[in-house]
This record gives sequence, C-alpha cells and structure tokens, in this order.
Amino acid sequence: MKTNSKRFLSLFLAFAMLFTAVMPSFAQSDVSSWAEYWSSEEAQAGIVMFPGADDSQRNFSWYSEDESTPEILLSLNADMSNAEKFTGYSVETYSGNYANKVTVDSLESGKKYYYQCVSGNFSSEIYSFETDADSSFTAMFVTDVHVSYDDKNPDHLPETAYNFDFTVNKALEKNEDISLILSAGDQASEGLQCEYIGFAATPNLKSIPVATTIGNHDRKGVDYKTFSNMPNQQEMTVSSYVGSNYYFVKNNVLFLVMDSNNSSMVDHRKFVKQAVKDNPDVNWKVMMFHHDLHGGRIPRRESENELLRILWAPIADEFGIDLVLMGHSHYYTVSNVLYNNKTVSELTNGGSVTDPEGTVYMVSGSINRPRDDADISLGENVGIEYLTQDKIFNLIDFTENTITVKSYAIESDTCFSSFTIEKTDKDGGHSYKMPAFYNFIIRFIGMIVAIFNNMGVYGDLTDKGYNVNFFEHIFG
Repeated sequence: MKTNSKRFLSLFLAFAMLFTAVMPSFAQSDVSSWAEYWSSEEAQAGIVMFPGADDSQRNFSWYSEDESTPEILLSLNADMSNAEKFTGYSVETYSGNYANKVTVDSLESGKKYYYQCVSGNFSSEIYSFETDADSSFTAMFVTDVHVSYDDKNPDHLPETAYNFDFTVNKALEKNEDISLILSAGDQASEGLQCEYIGFAATPNLKSIPVATTIGNHDRKGVDYKTFSNMPNQQEMTVSSYVGSNYYFVKNNVLFLVMDSNNSSMVDHRKFVKQAVKDNPDVNWKVMMFHHDLHGGRIPRRESENELLRILWAPIADEFGIDLVLMGHSHYYTVSNVLYNNKTVSELTNGGSVTDPEGTVYMVSGSINRPRDDADISLGENVGIEYLTQDKIFNLIDFTENTITVKSYAIESDTCFSSFTIEKTDKDGGHSYKMPAFYNFIIRFIGMIVAIFNNMGVYGDLTDKGYNVNFFEHIFG
C-alpha cells in the first residue's frame, strides 16, 4: 500500500514537471504561476474547505503520506498568535496514503480567521477565510468540472485543474464577496485521487467552502469517499458507497445535497423530511443533485430521466423546495416553475416570479467538457436555455426575500441569463400537497432499483481492480 502511495506521488510530480512545458489557451503569466504552484507541496496536499453544519463551522480535508492525528490551528490574528487547536482523524485511502478530516466550530459572524493544517511533519501555509456579517450572501454554482487524468496525455490533469481555477477567479472578478461554491457532481472524470487533488488545487478552495455532490463519474472510482468531509451525513439503507446525502444551513438557506445516482427514495424522503423538520425557520430550501430532470434531453438518456422525474419531483413538491441545482447533461437550461412535473407559471430570461407555487430546476454547463446541441431536444417545461460550448459559471445572490441567479459565459465575459424568485413570506406559494401517485410502492421500487444499480457499479469497480467489500458497497 505504501508503495502504491509513493508511486502515485511520483506520478503526480512527473505531471507537474511536464505541465511546465505545456501552454493551455490562457495568459502566459497565469500559466507560469499555476505551473509553479502545481508542483508545490501545498497543491499535492489537496487542502480543501467544506461547509460545516452551519456558518459557525467549517470542515477541512487534506492528504498526507503518513497516519497521524491531524490538527487545524485557528486564530483571529495573521501571525497565528493565540491560536486554538482543533483535532480530527485520518483515514487510509485506496492509494495507501491518508486523508485528514478536521472540523472547526464556534466561529462568529463577520470575522476573518486564519488557519494552518498540521499532520505529522506537514504544516501548511497560513490561509484565511471570512464568515458572513449578515444574512445576505452570494454563492457560485458550477457543475461537471471534470478534472481529468489521462494516461495518454499527462498534461491533461493539471490543465483541467487550471481551467477550474481560472473559472473561480473569473467569478471572483464579478463578485469578490462569494462565500460559498456549489458543485453539482462530476468533480472528477474517473473518480481518482489525483483528480480530486487537482480539483482542490485552486487556492480559492482554501478560503471559500465548496459543497460538492456525487456525480456518475465520481462513482467510477472510490476516492470521493475519502476526499470529502461533509456535515450532517445520512446513514442510508442503500448508499452509493462513496458518500450519501448531507445538508447544511447558511444564514437563512437550507441546502439539501442529494445523491441522485441512488434511487432509494425511502432514504431520500426520510432525509429531507428530517432536515426540514430540524430547520423550521429557514426562508429558502435549495436542493442540489447531479442528474438533469427537465433540461437537455439526450435521446439515449431520456428513459433514465423520465424515471428520475417520477422519483425526485414529488420530494420537491411535498417539501416546498424553491430551487434545484443540477448538471449531467452539460446543457444550460432553467425550467419554468413546476409542480407535479408540469408548468404552473412561466419563467423568462430577466424575469421574476413571486410566491411561485412550485419549484425551479436549473442545469448549468460543464467547465471542461461543454457540449454542442447536435443531439438535444428541449423539454416542454424549459423556460430559459443557452445551448453553447461556452464554459459557464453562475452567481446566486441570496437575501431574506429573494434568490437572484446571474449566469456568465467565460468566453464572452457576459451575463447571458438572469432570473429572480421572490417570496412575500417564509412559505411563499408552496402548497405542500402530497402528489397522489407518490406512495410507498414507488419509493420501495426505487430502493430495489438502487440495489441493482449498486451491484452494477460494484462489478465495474472490481473489473478495474478495486478491492471493495460487496455488502458495504451495496448497502453502505
């Protein structure tokens, strides 16, 4: 196992050296700075900050060669004086090195904190982050980043990692106060540890928490499980092995991050019901998962999407979800306001809806794998579409009474789409009626489908040489 880990780190350094001779299609100064950083110990450590259960917490993860008791030193002072120590735990990865997990808590609003990661002989640079001073905040939303390892093209890994870093920096140029990044799955292309290190390499993920969900490509390997460190994770009857549902609260928003690879709706509904019950005072409920339900309908995927719509929409309807963020199709679309998979009010580019009696479903395009529109047909419930090969990021402004989404194309540096959801009270126009067709039988069928799906993924992983436990993989 140790030999595998050292081989991995040697390959990682080789990629870094090769990358210094490769020029992606961006400015030379940016590429030179990235290449120098890519070969550093900081980049190899894969330090990343995730949300905590609420804004008084942050979760951290990073890699090290040896097992130890990891620590975060946290201070209000840049020189780290009077630092408080938070300890965590480490888990062995499939590659034989260790992933370190630490949670810091008791954070106060409107403060700037400095921190340092310590594990064994490793001490990171000093980083900083800020907590929100009031209830309004801005989140960045991306999906299908696809940081990718390619054994035939060793510079592809650092280049796709750089593209993500470039995208985050473009978003910060639009709004330097972004305090959360949302990523709707497929952070990696093969689910490999080196890809997650590439995803985490952007320095901004040391200062802005990133909430990720499980995409179908994240399940092609096993390393998402040790890369992530999420709050309020659900113990599921049927899981996807690499992770499960989790939620967190940021100011007045409840974020429900779901695993749409898993069709066990008994588990999903139980999770959402409990999260909503535990957080009755939030103004907004935002759900994020990977699979596109209503947007880009690729013919070969439409039967899968039809099943997903039947399974997922009733949960959004029953619990009054305001906005669902998705990916997977790599096509940018925003639905009308939907209830029971049907349009109840239209949504137009630049428009707004007040107290909508349903949910808005939004899909963004891929960062590293944008698609053209050669094989797509749009669903009848799509309100806004932007079919392009542009790389896209989105800024979502949350206030007490509004959610405003602005979407940008990196190539043109323009805002091509925007919309606003407004509420006049906490519940808005949600009716909270349970769709008649959504009953225990459908949820139970979904659970059976999830078990068989996990069996298929188990077979794929064992074919690739992964040594995974059958029962743990199938049932979590």
